Amino acid sequence: MSHTVQIDYQGIAIQCKSICEVAEKQLAELDAMLARLEKTSIRIMTQQAADLTAAINKERNTLNNQLEAVLEQAKKNAETRSGGSCLGSAQNLQNAVNELASKRLIEFQSLLQTLLGESIQEHQRKMREQNNGVVTIDSRTQTLLDGIGDEVLRQFTYLTYLSDNTLVGDKLLQAGQTLMEQMVNQTYEERYEVERAKIRAELEASRIAPETINKVIDEVQGSAQEKLTSIRQNATAEIVGEKVRQKSLKIIMDAIKQRGFVIDKKNIKIKRDTNEVIMVALKASGEKAEFRIFLDGKFIYDFHGYEGQACQKDIEPFMHDLEEVYGIKVTKQTVIWSNPDKISTMKYQAMNTNKNKQ
Repeated sequence: MSHTVQIDYQGIAIQCKSICEVAEKQLAELDAMLARLEKTSIRIMTQQAADLTAAINKERNTLNNQLEAVLEQAKKNAETRSGGSCLGSAQNLQNAVNELASKRLIEFQSLLQTLLGESIQEHQRKMREQNNGVVTIDSRTQTLLDGIGDEVLRQFTYLTYLSDNTLVGDKLLQAGQTLMEQMVNQTYEERYEVERAKIRAELEASRIAPETINKVIDEVQGSAQEKLTSIRQNATAEIVGEKVRQKSLKIIMDAIKQRGFVIDKKNIKIKRDTNEVIMVALKASGEKAEFRIFLDGKFIYDFHGYEGQACQKDIEPFMHDLEEVYGIKVTKQTVIWSNPDKISTMKYQAMNTNKNKQ
């Protein structure tokens, strides 16, 4: 027989887990920065180092809490086979990862470099001399500093005050913002090539096609900050997409093996020109199942070598396992072609994992 069916489904658990894996790498970046800060903190003011450490820890805890919430929601989705909220939470987590990697980490790095480079102790010494050995901040300025929620801006504003304690109120805040923008932009310029190389390495480690990597890395315009933001967002999308494909491939392999098929690694090939993975599974009795898994989440399968309706004995439990065992939620089935030949020559089924991406 020949029977063509298109399947639309939500790969909720796959996508959520993939995003969480990317987030875990950014948590590792924060841990590395905390380790560097610990090593250099003796060179900067104790309180400044402590405040920066607290700010980085806050970012880390926030991201970690989001990650744990997504994993918990994904677990509930898998148990109840429901969707929706997990994908929304996962997308928020992915946005937070991009914000951290392309902006917050650079700001923290800029502040750390500034703290190490500034003659803070010298500024404080002069202020102690002016104030009989005590560094004092007038109550209005202290209130202004305490009211700045962003730790990076608060510390840059404090550095501005140390260098010119005649500035007060809005003028001090504006001067602090100007210093922050100046130093952060300088850090973007200095770190652009380093960050770009790091992102390229991440893409290569995720087995993204070279032409795709070049497109993500090279085809950007704007300031160093704008380019890094764009590169990071596009790179994260490619990495998550590739993780989804790889996990989809593993799920397909596991499910098809349960139907008695054998998969030889030599029968798994990557076609860079069409950006797909082709996998062929065989049975000793001669039946064959061929799968094409695309980066956009869609995959097509072709079962053939069966007499009459015999292929349904493999296809129906295969589809059941995808939904019941592996968390693939089928949302729509459309029969495109059906022809009951004696020997099936082609049976395609397409699934789109990204149908409900936000």
